Amino acid sequence: MEDSFSDRLSDAMGKSYVLFSRVEQSMLSRSKRLNLSICELNFIEAINKNPLVGKTIGEIASELMITPASVTAMVNKLEKKGYVTRKKSIADGRQVYVQLTENGRHADRIHKRFHRNMANTISCNMSESEKNLLVDCIERINIFLNSRLKKMEEFKS
Repeated sequence: MEDSFSDRLSDAMGKSYVLFSRVEQSMLSRSKRLNLSICELNFIEAINKNPLVGKTIGEIASELMITPASVTAMVNKLEKKGYVTRKKSIADGRQVYVQLTENGRHADRIHKRFHRNMANTISCNMSESEKNLLVDCIERINIFLNSRLKKMEEFKS
């Protein structure tokens, strides 16, 4: 019985990942104003979590669990596209913050609206307890995935 559940859950998660990625990419492809990939949108979302100050390369790398060199490459790309800008810290001129431009903030709003609409559509006929259970399950998945990533990072070291 347990194997059947594990198989069903595994299949459902795999299908959800593929479908989510395809729907999100389709939304981006249809947009006339956004010339961004999903990966670029995730960077923009991370930067906009501190909209007034922006984020340093190290902060972005830490949040997205990637190398600072990868962040620098993506920031260069997004800067050329006009979605981000770099500003030196007033307090410490050695510190550089990445901030969103108006185009970057617009892209983040569109991305957030897409996620919010999806969440509202999925949960529209759910009771509060079902909604809470769904969020709890997704949070458990995230805890598991984070622990696996940490173990993999420790193994590489």
